[in-house]
Amino acid sequence: MVGFGILFFWILLCSQLQLVDATSSYHLNNVLSIIEELEGQKPAWTILNISAILCNFQISNQDFRRLLLGETSAPVLSPGTLSPTNLSFLDMVMNHQAGPLTERGVVLTPDGTTVAVGNLMAGIEAGLKNKVGWSQPVARRLPDHVDNLYTLTLAKDLGLAFLSHHTNGREEMLGHDGCWDDVDDPSVFTRSGTWTPATAALINGGMDGFLLGNHLTHLQSPLPKLSVLLRDYYSQHHHLLPLKASSRKKNFEATFDLGNFTSQVLSAVSLYDHLRNNSILQHLDRDTFREICERGVKEFHRSYLECPTIIPRCMWAARPFRGEPVSLALPLAFVYIHHTFEPSQPCTNFQDCAGDMRSIQRFHQDVRQWNDIGYNFVAGSDGYLYEGRGWDWMGAHTKGQNSKGYGLSFIGDYTSELPDQAVLELVKERFTKCAVATKKIVSGYAIQGHRQHRNTTCPGEVLFNEIRTWETFKDD
Repeated sequence: MVGFGILFFWILLCSQLQLVDATSSYHLNNVLSIIEELEGQKPAWTILNISAILCNFQISNQDFRRLLLGETSAPVLSPGTLSPTNLSFLDMVMNHQAGPLTERGVVLTPDGTTVAVGNLMAGIEAGLKNKVGWSQPVARRLPDHVDNLYTLTLAKDLGLAFLSHHTNGREEMLGHDGCWDDVDDPSVFTRSGTWTPATAALINGGMDGFLLGNHLTHLQSPLPKLSVLLRDYYSQHHHLLPLKASSRKKNFEATFDLGNFTSQVLSAVSLYDHLRNNSILQHLDRDTFREICERGVKEFHRSYLECPTIIPRCMWAARPFRGEPVSLALPLAFVYIHHTFEPSQPCTNFQDCAGDMRSIQRFHQDVRQWNDIGYNFVAGSDGYLYEGRGWDWMGAHTKGQNSKGYGLSFIGDYTSELPDQAVLELVKERFTKCAVATKKIVSGYAIQGHRQHRNTTCPGEVLFNEIRTWETFKDD
């Protein structure tokens, strides 16, 4: 019996370890599974009820949340409603923490980007509260210009990051993206670049939370289930919503006003400072505080709204560079447009685009015997650019011109048809504007097609005729 008891103990322990491992994957699908479990167990719970339940796990922000949204409207979870493993998972995923290297409280979404779940859910809850006409008690009424959506999703966190940059003199004000250890079973997210509290994942989650919260505020009843809303927003296959995650930058910029957003940041940090007994702004005068925020908001607009999202090499599982890369002497004067021809079909989701990138790299390295994928950047039809050799290293794309310009290819064969308008705009407007703003190319740069420098039909007849109409196109 003793032996059986020990055996039973180890079986139970191993089953628990397997359960923990099964839910330690930080993919949005795991969050959606828990939400669907709640929706299935408690059909009477509304989207506001369930969003409030999730936001109750965001421990570090509760006093600020109550100031803006009042007391929680979340039902109390009875014992057994969620397993201990799922409760622990929500504790982890709802509380954002950015360390020097790794970042917690973030998940990988189906479109290949990473979001802070707490900021996402804060926006949804704020939008729902605004929809039902919630108002604060007179004793705690906030100034009319304070926007709950901006404040809870982005304004406070950005403002604190701006102050941190000013106080500590860090090189970077806003964070870069990062990479997951495994895109199929993500467990550890490693950030790139120098440390800053305003990470790419936090900003992605904040923009998504604002957009979805604003959508819900104005949506006619009946409201969708939370799982349906999130699954559709992050899906790249079908869209019941007029919004999708891959267009977050374009959609957020459409709502953006520099002066108003700066005021929201000022107000959000001031409110947060009040809750912290004036410990944050005590050594700053009002003019300096405003100047810091104005400079920060301009940098946010340039880095996160003007510039396109670029999926880094590690996310599409690039092979290592062979040999030693050659540095480019920036800024460059040209952008050379290509099409892949093979793969011949546009890719419309992260999985397919990442697969196409690996296929192109294999062909360039194994067949053409190049050191790496030849292009600096590649445009998918999923709304994102993919990093090839990137901003700093010379490519192998336009013979005789590789040191003079970036090679950018569209995935697909554009001999007889054009890429989608959205991907054309991504390259024509956002990529080039960003490259000028970050001094990667000169302001008087020229666009050219591959065929202008080699006997080839690339980038396809129809696409070449399109880029010839662009203002920055230059003939031979």
